[in-house]
Amino acid sequence: MIRKKLILFIIAMMVAFLAACGNGGESTSGEEEDGKTTLKFYTWINEENGNWEETIKAFEEAHPDIKIDLKVLVENMSSDDYLQKLDLDAAAGEKIDVLMTSSSEHLSKRVSAGMIEPIDTYLENEGINVEEVYNMAASSASSDGSYYGLPSKYNTYLIMLNKNHLDDAGLEVPTEWTWEEYKDYANELTTNDRYGSYLHTWSTFYHVLKVLGKADENLLIKADGSSNMDDPTIAESLKLRYELEQEDKSSEPYANIISQQLNYRQQFFSEQASMTPISSYMVTEWGGFNPEFPIAWAPWPKNNEGDPSYAFSSADVMSIGNNSDHKEEAYEFIRWMTTEGMLVQNKSIPAWTETDLKEVLTNLASTTSNPDAVDVESLQYTIENSVPTEQFLPAGYMTEVYNAYNAEAERYLLGEQDLDTTMENAKNSVEDVIDANK
Repeated sequence: MIRKKLILFIIAMMVAFLAACGNGGESTSGEEEDGKTTLKFYTWINEENGNWEETIKAFEEAHPDIKIDLKVLVENMSSDDYLQKLDLDAAAGEKIDVLMTSSSEHLSKRVSAGMIEPIDTYLENEGINVEEVYNMAASSASSDGSYYGLPSKYNTYLIMLNKNHLDDAGLEVPTEWTWEEYKDYANELTTNDRYGSYLHTWSTFYHVLKVLGKADENLLIKADGSSNMDDPTIAESLKLRYELEQEDKSSEPYANIISQQLNYRQQFFSEQASMTPISSYMVTEWGGFNPEFPIAWAPWPKNNEGDPSYAFSSADVMSIGNNSDHKEEAYEFIRWMTTEGMLVQNKSIPAWTETDLKEVLTNLASTTSNPDAVDVESLQYTIENSVPTEQFLPAGYMTEVYNAYNAEAERYLLGEQDLDTTMENAKNSVEDVIDANK
């Protein structure tokens, strides 16, 4: 392992050296000959899903001294692939003025690597209360009292349902429910042609379903960096998934998903599954599908009958690169982009609190190929009646923690070991990751 890390370090240094030789040792954002400041803006979101041409044009018209150089690093809309290329660019010495991350784990890792500029000074100079202007619970963009970005797209975790399938089964769109009731719905919705439920492969989401419905965001590790693996809802989450797939036969088996490389969009929009836990970004991101059935939305199921309707939330966060030569201008861009720019872009629900939610949702639906497919009423109700969980910026090694956990969780879901063995092994593996990073 040490030898592998040494080789990777040497490769990274060689890449940085060659890049320096090729550009005189420095990659700058640069000034245009006409006096405009050019900002390099890095993202994984393509034109179809970002409406960048119209959005950037609007910004540049309102800020004539700033030009945006858009860098869409991937074509497949994969934030993981994007981050790999972004990290390579950073290692090669590229100047990064503005960058986006899609989760608190991804943000935290770049903060730990020194890639992100804190924005506290800029917020103080502007005199804004960031907690009032934005739904910061969605972003976890603060750590030790500092902020490392502003949230743009607001994502509430919820359940996406095929309304026609509900009607055929005589089921109402839930306004509040438990995971036991979710299981009942999955059974009622399952037919010879489809599963009632679909759970994808993400260990940060589909392996911790019940953990995501708690008041606080102590997932696999706590805010103080200690293990949270004794939390009973972790084991209960895995058991819930196993029961849906292996006992009730109402959800696509995990083995099928990984062997056939199934995708949640494909399964839901081709009507191979009636419902799936997902995030509210799916209001417009249909991945090229054109559903002819109405899409209904329900709150995240409760762990216990008397609980509030807690829902984990997340956001795409826009941050300033630590090596940017134009940080003031970069801050100006992310402030505009996460407020007025979100309305111009009209592709997702903003984390900006000064918006009319119904108007936003109606406008978003109008941009889709079939506006009638979006049940705006149930989506609005779900968002407005979900209680955001408290969150914190996790440790920079959170991805390693999830990888360790997932290795054991997969063995359980594939029937290779029982739940007790799985949790014992997972607990030890997570502890090893924590100890290695102290």
